[in-house]
Amino acid sequence: MDFSDLEKMCERAARFTCAKRKLFISALTLVLCGLFVVFAMGLSLAASEWVNLSLAFLPFFLCGSLLIVLGVIVIRMYHNEVKNKEVNTGLIVSKSWEYLITSSYFFLPIVLTYLFLWIVLGLFFVLKEIPAVGDFFGVILAFGPFLLLLGSLLLCVATIFLIFVVSPILALKKLSGHELMQYVQTRILSRVFLRISLFFVSLVPLVFTALLLFIAAHLTTNLYVVSDSHTQMVLQWFFIMIPFAVFLSPALVFFFNMAAETHVLIQKK
Repeated sequence: MDFSDLEKMCERAARFTCAKRKLFISALTLVLCGLFVVFAMGLSLAASEWVNLSLAFLPFFLCGSLLIVLGVIVIRMYHNEVKNKEVNTGLIVSKSWEYLITSSYFFLPIVLTYLFLWIVLGLFFVLKEIPAVGDFFGVILAFGPFLLLLGSLLLCVATIFLIFVVSPILALKKLSGHELMQYVQTRILSRVFLRISLFFVSLVPLVFTALLLFIAAHLTTNLYVVSDSHTQMVLQWFFIMIPFAVFLSPALVFFFNMAAETHVLIQKK
């Protein structure tokens, strides 16, 4: 693949990004995922540091299955658009939700792995609170929480990459959960450099847009404080989350369009 091929893929993916139906479904799914995040943020207001860590990462992993279903819907619509076929949105959506259970084959191990890391991290918090010697253990064993948190962040990256790889396979191939697991295991390492390179290309608009939105949301919540009431703070986050999801949806649609382009390209090679 040369630069001209990459340019054509990006142009085609961008051209079919702003379809109203895909943007609407993407925004709706992101709002649903945002409800999980806002709920977790609300619980974290009165929680300990250790519990806060679980509430920071766990909604991300739980939303993975929803995002894969969204990816299946968007990619099927994109496939029909590229082929100049009629897009039956209702039929595509109705047949895609069955993959919510199939996607759990991939995300259940990730969630269980994260819960294990979180429990081990809790042991370090307990050691830190031991009278007289807690500070000593907190200094000497600081590498432990560092490695565990690094592992959690790597799981987040693995989750996004899994969504990128699995969504087009579910959308374009009819495989059961067991068959899908075997297919992904045998194909995920094929043309791995090309796959990872295109993965990072597809992430550029998503990361850039998300970064701008996070900065704007952070400034808003810090400079435009309505009240110290937890309930009002959660409601404030909720109403900020809605336009956040709307503005993020085009970049997410482009991400899934590029996932489809990558899958087709690797199949051809």
